[in-house]
Amino acid sequence: MLERKASDGQRRHHKPVMLAWALALCTILGIVALTAHVTRVQTLQNEQAARRDLVNLSALAQEHALRTLRAADQALQLVRALYLREGSALDLTQWVHSGAIDVGVLHQVGIIDAQGIYRFSNLPQTPAVDLSDREHFQVHRQGRNDVLYISAPVLGRVSKQWTIQLTRRIERPAGQFAGVAVVSLDAEYFSRFYAGLHLGRQAAVSLVGNDGVERSRLSPEGTSGAPVKANLLPLLQQGLDGLVFTAASPVDQVQRMYQVRPVSGFPLAVVLGYAVDDYRAPLRDIVFMDWFMAAVGIALALALAALFGWHWRREQSQRHALLASQSSARLALECGGQGVWEWDIAGATFRADARLRSILGLDAQETLTAATFERLLHPDDVQVAQRLLPAVLKGEQDRLYFEHRVRHRDGHWVWLVARGQVIERDAQGRALWLMGTDTDVTQQRQMQQDVRIAAVAFESSAAMMISDANQIILSVNHAFETLSGYRVAEAVGQHSNLMKSGRHAAAFYQAMMAGLAGPQGHWEGEIWNRRKDGEVFLDWLSISAVRDEAGVTTHYVSVHADITLRKRSEEEVRKLAFFDPLTGLPNRRLLLDRLQQMRASLARQRQIGALLFLDLDHFKTLNDTHGHALGDELLIQVATRLPPCVREGDTVARLGGDEFVVALAQLGTDPQRAEMDALNVAHKIRNVLAQPYALDGKTWQLSVSIGVALINQADVSIDEVLRQADVAMYRTKSAGRDGVKLYHPQELLPQ
Repeated sequence: MLERKASDGQRRHHKPVMLAWALALCTILGIVALTAHVTRVQTLQNEQAARRDLVNLSALAQEHALRTLRAADQALQLVRALYLREGSALDLTQWVHSGAIDVGVLHQVGIIDAQGIYRFSNLPQTPAVDLSDREHFQVHRQGRNDVLYISAPVLGRVSKQWTIQLTRRIERPAGQFAGVAVVSLDAEYFSRFYAGLHLGRQAAVSLVGNDGVERSRLSPEGTSGAPVKANLLPLLQQGLDGLVFTAASPVDQVQRMYQVRPVSGFPLAVVLGYAVDDYRAPLRDIVFMDWFMAAVGIALALALAALFGWHWRREQSQRHALLASQSSARLALECGGQGVWEWDIAGATFRADARLRSILGLDAQETLTAATFERLLHPDDVQVAQRLLPAVLKGEQDRLYFEHRVRHRDGHWVWLVARGQVIERDAQGRALWLMGTDTDVTQQRQMQQDVRIAAVAFESSAAMMISDANQIILSVNHAFETLSGYRVAEAVGQHSNLMKSGRHAAAFYQAMMAGLAGPQGHWEGEIWNRRKDGEVFLDWLSISAVRDEAGVTTHYVSVHADITLRKRSEEEVRKLAFFDPLTGLPNRRLLLDRLQQMRASLARQRQIGALLFLDLDHFKTLNDTHGHALGDELLIQVATRLPPCVREGDTVARLGGDEFVVALAQLGTDPQRAEMDALNVAHKIRNVLAQPYALDGKTWQLSVSIGVALINQADVSIDEVLRQADVAMYRTKSAGRDGVKLYHPQELLPQ
């Protein structure tokens, strides 16, 4: 019986030890399972981070290619227009020096004549070279479509450099082939830019044509202008949907994650590949550390089990302290031993260690409660806390993980990551004691924000400004200083409307802010701005809103470009097409366009208009006796006297020689009244033009013959109305000149 009692006592003695080892085994299994889960999650996060980097950098490479090609095409079309206008007198070097042609990213601009000879270049002393066998010349000589052709890299016969040729067909007004306008891009220009994306040692970035031929490439072997003999059509076809995919490169067989981004408006696409080995390399060290920490945890569990076997009798008296110690040890392994807090739910007390009080700027003697932290919590995070905390207290969730903001004593917000768990419950399972840590991640948040800003506002040669959500300037680059005249120290801290010119109404800026607040968070367009020295210039402004994970705008990034000279060139081209170069009045083309619009408007409103055909009497006598210079001066003075004789909505035009036309709109609905008004205007013009003219010290008297025709029939063409006015004018000439005649339907046209 004594032996049986001893055996029972021995079993009771070993039972806690057996339970301890069983608990240790469960802990080990839990650590292994948790580490395996964490490893899987980290692998997934690593893959997702690589995808985000790939998507962001491919978008950046796409935007770079789009801006570069647009700038090159604009320069190309301007060179073509200049060649058609100036012919053999074209001096591209002068146009480049004047700034009208921007060759900042271009190797060379020039003209290949119709025989294939390279005749004109912005580079001095460029010899004439026969390029008639080049594909970028042949494609335009054989086809008449005005399309932009982008060649594969070709080796220059003079420069011995690999360049990409952008060309457009030059065609005379009659349709004859006149040559090819060409812009050359350094083949390594794009690959040098791709090298700055820092995608890893085995990254591969290519600018590929729709034909599968590479125009530029960055590969593990470095940058090269020479074309690679590899067909990339399979990659292009696999990436047409814009999704990220993983494949082996047809060039070097390296396994990479790819994204294909077409360059809008051009037969090109950016293919960006992130080597799988490169983006998984950091993960290997992290996984190693995870399993190392798991081994430490397993060793700790075994040590605790052994220690428990020796001290099991004291375990009951030290239960709470031991549970707290175990929980603190586990949390210390998880979050790095940051500020520790304890919440006695039953006693309604809250304790924080010295580290947490230091993070929040709290005094060591200050009494804390749960209400204290609720009061310090950011209003946007209160509802999140109310949603997460009950699940942990009820046991529906094992651990608390909560990113939130708490107000520091000095007023600024501190970002914290709270991790905690319930360490004691009563018999009914109600939580009695919650313990955890707070980690200060404010600096990490700021770094993440800086990364987002850098991704949008990548440093470039364009003038750039970064402002906060209140549009206060935070930084500007050197190009902005050059554009605006404001130094960095003068711009930072000012409102982003620093260069506001005052030429736009409030509605313009309201529309701009509406675009920035929209789903795209972007606005782009022309705006008049003012430099520091007071000069007003036309600015092409592109603004992008930077948003955080919740979609709240935190910053604005704007890019500025001075397009004043370009607009001026466009206006000069427009004037040459639609205005008389001598008098500045609308020419025949613009007159006919306005007459068509006026006739349509008169028909809709059932109004009557009139056409006045003016011919200067004896103008040939002035030209023959005093020369064409005085004749031109007389025409200029006549052109200045005519507009004040009519209303703002009427048109005064010069047909050519000594013939002018005046179009009168909105003369009412009564034909007799309209005739009277038109004749009154004609007599007014006749009297004004009859006043003496001072021509180089000489006085000249002038008379004019005027024919008037009404526009009151929708089925009568504009050409017919012009002929009617011309008939009336000839009747005035036949009647002795210096008079006004109204056209009547029964009159016949002169033979």
